[in-house]
Amino acid sequence: MIRKLRDIPEGGIQLAVSGFALGTSMILPHGGVDGLRLCPFYHLTGIDCPFCGMTRGFVAMSHLDPISAIEFNVGTPLVYFAFIAIFIRSLWSLKEKRLNNQPEFPKSIFTTWVMLSIAAFGWMMYIRWIVPIMS
Repeated sequence: MIRKLRDIPEGGIQLAVSGFALGTSMILPHGGVDGLRLCPFYHLTGIDCPFCGMTRGFVAMSHLDPISAIEFNVGTPLVYFAFIAIFIRSLWSLKEKRLNNQPEFPKSIFTTWVMLSIAAFGWMMYIRWIVPIMS
């Protein structure tokens, strides 16, 4: 029986997506994906977007190399730890049979994470787009 996407609990989708991303980043060899470029924006323009390097950064984080992860993209640790938090919350929700009604993250933590993410990816945009124009 084929289920419609809207019938799948939100927590189930989050569990699958975060688990797949984290699992894949653990399986891929660290250093073996350094030349990997998956970004459609990069392939269309030849210019790194503010999110370029996230895949390579995820692999570095999974292999306990946060310095390389930050060198790929300064926002990598923020997104990586968000994926871990979402994965853990979804696992707990699955255990408690509440994938349709997951607990919310504390507002102060969420707000801090959003502000840090805006700063990190704003910085990436600045150094990748503005600095080259000014040089």
